[in-house]
Amino acid sequence: MLSINANLIVVFVFVWITIFILKKIFFDPLQRVRAKREMILAEERTAYEKATKEVEELAEKIEFQLKQARQEALARRQALEAEALQARSELIGQMQAEYRRQIAQARQELTELTRQLKGELEAEIEAIASKIEEKLLN
Repeated sequence: MLSINANLIVVFVFVWITIFILKKIFFDPLQRVRAKREMILAEERTAYEKATKEVEELAEKIEFQLKQARQEALARRQALEAEALQARSELIGQMQAEYRRQIAQARQELTELTRQLKGELEAEIEAIASKIEEKLLN
């Protein structure tokens, strides 16, 4: 059988002292560093997820604002086009009215000129007729 002597107890005590010293000098600081590292990694992961979420929300907000701006620009463009078409129609109407007025004025002037020419021709006809009569009767 195995006998327990003083050497075994001394080795047992040295092993426990070595384990205790290693734990205090090496394992405890290592555990603290690992725990601190895990905590920093968890904080960084949380910060990364928060930043990613904020970026996504900001991108969605920007996309929404861009969509609104595009819609406003399209509405404004359509309004300006409609206004331009209306102004064009008004201008064409004004031009047509002016042309009609000028045509009416030209017709009136032609009618007046025709009357004057008829009057002159009638006077000349009478003068020519009286000359013919004179020649024929003489």
